[in-house]
Amino acid sequence: MKLSVIIPVYNGADFIEKSYNSIINQQLADFEILYVDNNSKDDSVEKIESLIQTDARVKLLIQTKQGAAPARNKGIEKAQGDYMYVFDVDDEIYPGALNKMIAVLDTHEQIEAVFGKMVKSNKGISETEKPMDETHEILFKEKPYWGLYWFSSLRHVVGPPAFLYRRTVFDKIGVYNEEIKNNEDTALDIKLGMTCNLACLDSYVYLYFKHTESTIQQAKRSMPRAFMVWPRLVKEHLPFYLNQQTPKRFQELLFSQLFQSMGRQLVFTKGYGARKRLKSKLYQEVHAIRIPFVIRFFLSIFVILPLESLRKVYGYYIVPFTVKQLLK
Repeated sequence: MKLSVIIPVYNGADFIEKSYNSIINQQLADFEILYVDNNSKDDSVEKIESLIQTDARVKLLIQTKQGAAPARNKGIEKAQGDYMYVFDVDDEIYPGALNKMIAVLDTHEQIEAVFGKMVKSNKGISETEKPMDETHEILFKEKPYWGLYWFSSLRHVVGPPAFLYRRTVFDKIGVYNEEIKNNEDTALDIKLGMTCNLACLDSYVYLYFKHTESTIQQAKRSMPRAFMVWPRLVKEHLPFYLNQQTPKRFQELLFSQLFQSMGRQLVFTKGYGARKRLKSKLYQEVHAIRIPFVIRFFLSIFVILPLESLRKVYGYYIVPFTVKQLLK
């Protein structure tokens, strides 16, 4: 089979038909659609089963372990296609986008994955004006260019539906890290960009539908970003650094983000006792690396005086200088 489209679903009944049509309208030749239900409490399963009755290319998988990573991994495990496309049930794909990406992989055997652009909107494709800055050109960069580019700023990151992978990618780099509850896709993308040959298609691939009930929007409302990024840093990027030969720029980004996140988490935490326990926990989670004295000194100050003004001095001056000295 040419292509497997993997669509995790958690209470996505309102989007099942739209997601199905978004794939069907791509006019693909040889594909399957794997919906992976992840403990939905609405009638998502019933709607998927209705599609199965009319289209044998649609399949239903069940993943009881909660989370986007386990759901996506279940789809990857069961997929039959040579190419993998991981789609989010509430998003939409621009006409012809998948065939364009398939053509890139078909004609460039050395390329392991291709990705394009995304548009963010709180409306659908039909109601959202697509930017006019796409050239449809294919851009090739030597690894680890894209990994460092995405690691340097989350503003550069595009979601999973922007990518088309060869199935061999997951044999090479592994699947989504199930220990990470948020940003697991970013973790995989950065590892992908560090280790694989990628092509960038300068075309808009999909529309990311921003709505208040999405899992990521709920997480952002309930948790400061410093706490969201920490698991990705310590469970994915730190082990990658410890087990791989990484360029100096990767190390700069890793240590800088680790130290910055530690400071932010302490300042955002209320209560002296809670901050003291958190500092011990953070040290334990990065025990494999040496934390410079000046970083430890400031983190100890934050336990006593969690002042944002002091944290800004730490973030703007102390961390960059310390990381530079650490990696001399």
